[in-house]
Amino acid sequence: MEEKDVVYLEKKDGGIAVIYLNQPKKKNAISAVMMDKLCGYFTELDRDDKTRVILLRGAGDNFSTGGDLSQGGPDMTIEDSRKLLRRYIAAVKAIRQIGKPVIAVADGYVVGGAVSLVLACDLVVASDKTVFIPNFCAIGIIPEMGIMAMLQQVVGAQRAKELLFFGKRFGAQEGCDMGIVNRVVKKEELEEKALEYAQALSAIPANSLSITKGIMNGAADPMVGAVMEAESTASPFCTRTLEYKEMVARFSKK
Repeated sequence: MEEKDVVYLEKKDGGIAVIYLNQPKKKNAISAVMMDKLCGYFTELDRDDKTRVILLRGAGDNFSTGGDLSQGGPDMTIEDSRKLLRRYIAAVKAIRQIGKPVIAVADGYVVGGAVSLVLACDLVVASDKTVFIPNFCAIGIIPEMGIMAMLQQVVGAQRAKELLFFGKRFGAQEGCDMGIVNRVVKKEELEEKALEYAQALSAIPANSLSITKGIMNGAADPMVGAVMEAESTASPFCTRTLEYKEMVARFSKK
């Protein structure tokens, strides 16, 4: 069997492209290398006239458990951390700016920065077994990858603060009730229903979708961009605090 890269692309019939986060043994924990490859695929697909709709999903049973904590190390400087985070931010920008609709296909755990990736997408299909955990503050860092802007745009400021302050976990149906998830389906039907959703979207004139997405994201994204610029400096600061180091040490013992 051919070994697939940490992010890989499959093209389906009807102009559907599927991008997989492919680290199932790590529950698709996202690394900077994965985000670089994700950006590359979005650039490629944006230029491909045959591609009409893009699905973004995790390989295996989970979308992603968030940032890969094995990156970096004690010698990493604040400047290094900032450069690393900006590679994640670039992936969010790529999703927001590509002129084709992107559907997140969520299953299993969607944690931390993975919630940001899902929010960056245009539509979300989730299995009934999906658990969202926007866990940042609870581990001593600030919310990253634009989530502080995108989440409050969807659910409102007060609810967004509660979710982010406490890292409150919620299921797919609650996510649907809040407006984060568009459709909730049975886990065993996720692939089939996500493809059906994408095929229905691909039947709509591409220019109409592209222009509508561009206008809507163009109106919302100045706030998202400003938040990501600020977090690229603020988050590396948090990783140098004693509280954060204590939390990492506690998690490493588990």
